[in-house]
Amino acid sequence: MEKANQSAVKMNIWHIIRNELKHKKFGFITGVLSLVIATAGFVGAFIVLRGDELATEHLFIEKEKELRAEMAQLEDDYRIIMRNMGYNVLILNNEQSISELESQGYATTYLDYEDAWKIAESGMKTLNHLMPVLQEKLFWKEKNTEILLAGISGQVPVYSKPGHLTEDFEYRSPIMERVPEGKADLGEEVAVSLNLRPGDKITLGGENFEVNRVYQRRGTRDDLTVWIPLDRAQAILGKPGKINGILALECVCATEELGQVTREVQAILPHARVFEFSSLIAARADVRQRASRLHEEILNAEIEHQRELRAEKEQLASVLIILLITGASIWIFILILNNVRERKHEIGILRAIGFRRFQVLRIFLGKSALMGIIAGIAGCIVGVLAGIFWSGTGFSLTGPESPVTLPVIFTGLLLAPVLALTAGLLPSVMAANQDPADILCEQ
Repeated sequence: MEKANQSAVKMNIWHIIRNELKHKKFGFITGVLSLVIATAGFVGAFIVLRGDELATEHLFIEKEKELRAEMAQLEDDYRIIMRNMGYNVLILNNEQSISELESQGYATTYLDYEDAWKIAESGMKTLNHLMPVLQEKLFWKEKNTEILLAGISGQVPVYSKPGHLTEDFEYRSPIMERVPEGKADLGEEVAVSLNLRPGDKITLGGENFEVNRVYQRRGTRDDLTVWIPLDRAQAILGKPGKINGILALECVCATEELGQVTREVQAILPHARVFEFSSLIAARADVRQRASRLHEEILNAEIEHQRELRAEKEQLASVLIILLITGASIWIFILILNNVRERKHEIGILRAIGFRRFQVLRIFLGKSALMGIIAGIAGCIVGVLAGIFWSGTGFSLTGPESPVTLPVIFTGLLLAPVLALTAGLLPSVMAANQDPADILCEQ
């Protein structure tokens, strides 16, 4: 019997709520709309912020890619500049007198041609563009003039630098081109003084050559130099298999690496000594480090700027959410309070026929909860759609790139019912605590 009465009371409560909704549609609808706006604003704001975070991460990734590409291009530019400036390392026999080297203009002690290949095949990464050379002053009898004869065979391929080599292990961009067999390259001073042009036939040391090219004036000993294939120079100078120097390009990226190449070369060739033109190397390293710092500063400035923008957006979103939640709570409170006042006499009748306080409380809180549940579902849907639209990330609801997260959805679904119940609690308690005798006496 008691269970039947409880069931009847429950049915009466929901019946009363349904009737209330039929007669107070405007209030119910406006209450739901206020909660929908608050919930949609909450969910949408979080989705927009999450979308902005994803977009910022992509921006940083793209920025880093661009900076890495620029640094790679910059490094390649420096490499080309250094290559065009010429060699910055000279490897000689350790018995070579420096004073004699300065006075003669070339080394008077010798290395084996194979020494260059030992360095190339050692796996060294700090040297590139190895050029074995045999240089010596020579009186050119056939032209009655003194020249600097240089025998070169082309750059020895450094296999640890495959990016600089072709499939045939030739340098893609050599510092100095190989002299073809039977040809000779001339410095400008030699060519001008002897009135020689490319294609002219010459005889040097009893051997015949054809002028291959004439180098532009450089203002160095190169203007007085004649370059021929290394084996022909060795034959003319009587130095078969010998060279008196190995030119190279040191490719360090930091000044603290200066001296490393000396240790590495001497570990391979104990009988050799290394001269580093450190001013060129240091200049290159300094410029590269400056460029690296500049790029890092640009990236850090962009990161800081994005952080400031995000902080401003979060602050704006917080203010908006607080205003929406406060507005919805106040409106629900007013709606329930007015409803309590309008239903004052009906509440007295319900209490007089046996309804208890908690049952009256359930009527008003049930109405609030129903508003909250409907508004929570609708608000989440509207908030998700609006948030995805405004975030510009596309209609992606799942995956790591989605701005929609389950915690935000769950919070949005709970937000509207909690707001409705919290805002309607005080008026509902006031309704439940009214004395039916006083109400009926007033009536």
